[in-house]
Amino acid sequence: MGAERARLVVALQAALLRAAADFGEYEALAPHQTRLLATAAGLDYVLMLATGTAGVRIPERDAERAMREGITRGVDDLILAAGAIAQIATPPAVAFARESAKSLREILREEDLASDARSFSVIALANA
Repeated sequence: MGAERARLVVALQAALLRAAADFGEYEALAPHQTRLLATAAGLDYVLMLATGTAGVRIPERDAERAMREGITRGVDDLILAAGAIAQIATPPAVAFARESAKSLREILREEDLASDARSFSVIALANA
């Protein structure tokens, strides 16, 4: 699970950074840009926990909780960002929303984070 989880975290982090870099100047995303960057930065710690490179011994229960909370925040922030980006309705924005839907679908499944609200949001992104 460690290598797979690390891959998912990197994909999530990359999508958040891309959202902020490529679409941050749009009015729909500008208010969220700081949070996207903060979440992406927080995922560095999640990545260290997932790969066992945090540099300190952390009880497994605490590490698991921190990873789950960080990934959950990343998922929710990416859903928010991709939804705002989809509303921009340019070809690159629509492509980003659809790509995000693919990544989100996998993360929701692998991390068991699916809920009705998240699932419907991902479906909407896929159909942007």
